[in-house]
Amino acid sequence: MIKNIFIIIFLAYGVFGTGLLDILDKVPKPEPKPNPTAKILNIDKPNEDAIARVKLFSDLVTDPSDRAKLAIFNYQFAIRVLSYDATSQQTNDIYTLAGKTFFKDTLVNKYDGLAEEIVKLIKECIGEENHTLTQKEKELLNEYFLATAWILIQKG
Repeated sequence: MIKNIFIIIFLAYGVFGTGLLDILDKVPKPEPKPNPTAKILNIDKPNEDAIARVKLFSDLVTDPSDRAKLAIFNYQFAIRVLSYDATSQQTNDIYTLAGKTFFKDTLVNKYDGLAEEIVKLIKECIGEENHTLTQKEKELLNEYFLATAWILIQKG
């Protein structure tokens, strides 16, 4: 009896093949829909003074991909700078070396004045003399670089 059942199963398999199993593969699977309103970063709106100071970055950087990358980069710098125990020169070096590593040559000579404005912003926050950063200077860097990230994602 059991032999007959196996023979029937094998015959059915031979006649119909794997067609029954293929039906299971064709069952529609729900795919996540992209959210067009999703932001790349969730940053609270900065104060108006910070926005006014960094608005020029939004005007300088026009490519949406570059805007997103710069926003992410500046956001990470702003978050991390609060925990640095570093001098002003070391902080400047961190930003510069991280930028070279992250962007490679993709931004070189692409946006006139961008590098100069970043240097100017850093100097406004921490001055030109080499010294250990104070908590107030770190907070100022955090505020302005978060504002930079925010302003870059608003237009893109």
